[in-house]
Amino acid sequence: MRLTIETRTKLNAWLRVLPKEKGAALHGLESLFLPIALGDRLIVDTSLSETPRFLLSSNRPDLIPSNTVQEAWNAFVDSCPPARGRPSFQITVHLDKRIPEQTGLGAGSGDAGTMLLLLNQLHGFPLNRGQLHAIACRIGSDIPFFVQSGPCIVRGMGDRVEPLPSFPHLTCCVALPEFRVDTRHAYELLDNAMADNGASAVDPSVSLDIVLEALQKLEPLSRSGSFRLNSFEATLGENTASFLSIRSMLLASGAILAGLSGSGSAVFGIYAERAAAETAALDVQQRVSAARTFVAEIL
Repeated sequence: MRLTIETRTKLNAWLRVLPKEKGAALHGLESLFLPIALGDRLIVDTSLSETPRFLLSSNRPDLIPSNTVQEAWNAFVDSCPPARGRPSFQITVHLDKRIPEQTGLGAGSGDAGTMLLLLNQLHGFPLNRGQLHAIACRIGSDIPFFVQSGPCIVRGMGDRVEPLPSFPHLTCCVALPEFRVDTRHAYELLDNAMADNGASAVDPSVSLDIVLEALQKLEPLSRSGSFRLNSFEATLGENTASFLSIRSMLLASGAILAGLSGSGSAVFGIYAERAAAETAALDVQQRVSAARTFVAEIL
């Protein structure tokens, strides 16, 4: 049996990074995650087998053998070993990688979440939602979100996921500037900014409640762009001007809100109408020739 599956990515419509707690290795966060219909592609062939086998290939050979799809398989098999009465499969996966790394869209996490859900389905749903969540937490910090559906507020190390009611129909324009952002380096810059100026200096200037209300009512947050939705905006350094330029284009084209996803580099605008998002994508592409743009539904 062959399956072709489109994976998802996410936007951080609002993101606050918290100071590290004493003795903690990682920062906590609070964020509004929105799933979007933009991602990579998994081409999956399955056949019955006496013993479980997993074979992975990709249009990006540099990602083999260590990537999140392989990690999802390893974690699933560890948590759900072969059992009497449950079929075993040979599963061959080709990962068609379409979304670049270091863009803040969580494509690798989306691949892993999709793979976990598929493996659970193929094996007759041996794992409940809580068990899938626990496995996802072990693989990576964004992956618990990707075994959920719909918008969520995500807290902690990405392990505390609170589903939200759906918003009215929304479409996004995502622009990928020429620059990329190394997440580890972005956190180092954030630590420096917090140490120099205090944690509040990098906090979003708009509350999460205001962002939720804007999306629910389809009312633009601001046309001026004089706001920050994401702590990582303070870490862009020499790339700040590029970010602000693209964001201003998205806001001018009617975005309800626009900002940076994750630690970057993706810049997004969220629209009530797909036509407006398509117009924005064309405008950015014409004015910033090095940028790639995508239009996708928010799920």
